[in-house]
Amino acid sequence: RGDAYLRTLLIQGARSSLQRAKVTAQDRATPEQIWIRQLACRMPFGKLLVAIANKHARQLWAMLAREEAYDAEAWLKHPMVQRPAGKRAVRIAGMA
Repeated sequence: RGDAYLRTLLIQGARSSLQRAKVTAQDRATPEQIWIRQLACRMPFGKLLVAIANKHARQLWAMLAREEAYDAEAWLKHPMVQRPAGKRAVRIAGMA
């Protein structure tokens, strides 16, 4: 399960992110805050905190592994964001 103190810090950070996502106006929300809001609608509180903490842990690990500083605008460089909306494959249930 890993270091208990680190888990505690990640969960505390998740609480902070959740609280911030709830009070931020919709038009000013970051992609992560939008993701948190969507998750909050369909997941119990405890699981939600663990999911957010897991995402934060993966982000931290990626930054440490690549020896990168935090970049709040990194999501803009993601290939799915740069691809025009019309180019995305859409799969409809029941159709091949």
